Amino acid sequence: MAILSDENRDDVREVFEQMTNEVTAHVFTDGNCEYCEETVELNEELESLSEKYTVEVHDMDSEAAEEWNANKYDQAPVTVITDGEIKGVRYYGIPSGQEFGAYVRDIVAVSTGESGLDDDIKAELAEIDEPVNLKVFVTLTCPHCPQAVETAHKFAIENANFTSEMIEAQEFMELSQDFGVRGVPQVNINDEAGEFTGAQPPQQFLEQVKNAL
Repeated sequence: MAILSDENRDDVREVFEQMTNEVTAHVFTDGNCEYCEETVELNEELESLSEKYTVEVHDMDSEAAEEWNANKYDQAPVTVITDGEIKGVRYYGIPSGQEFGAYVRDIVAVSTGESGLDDDIKAELAEIDEPVNLKVFVTLTCPHCPQAVETAHKFAIENANFTSEMIEAQEFMELSQDFGVRGVPQVNINDEAGEFTGAQPPQQFLEQVKNAL
């Protein structure tokens, strides 16, 4: 049974028309994963809607998982969206529910290389020359979470020093407990260096990042 409805497919197909460069989704799975099969299915359905979108499925113990550091939390599913240059746009957990729209828009943004951020913010991001890890803890029913996820991923599109991870808090429960997640979206900057809760506008989000560095 298809995951996407006919209406969903039509909407996605229309959005995918904006894609310019080819994008690959590397989906990492393991045998103990509750939502791995659905994550692969969802991506394969998306793959059928654009010749510019390709899905590659890997085991969590594969060389690809080591190469992409997808096994850092020893849990699946993990999806990395890349055009070959942009490598920091990542999803830990199935990108469905409220996150589905963000996922589709992220695919297009990676394809075009256009974050849509203001020039002033792009200039500030360009000055950051050290590694930054952003963990955005979400739930699939949270209406404000996609904004935080997309902002984090826009930073990764603009600056290769950023690795921005959407983490579905209920799927990755142990990790959520480690970081004391009580409300979403919760954003952790370089693990414990900085933390805030809520979907902040890009400029305020960036200020939080800069204050943590």
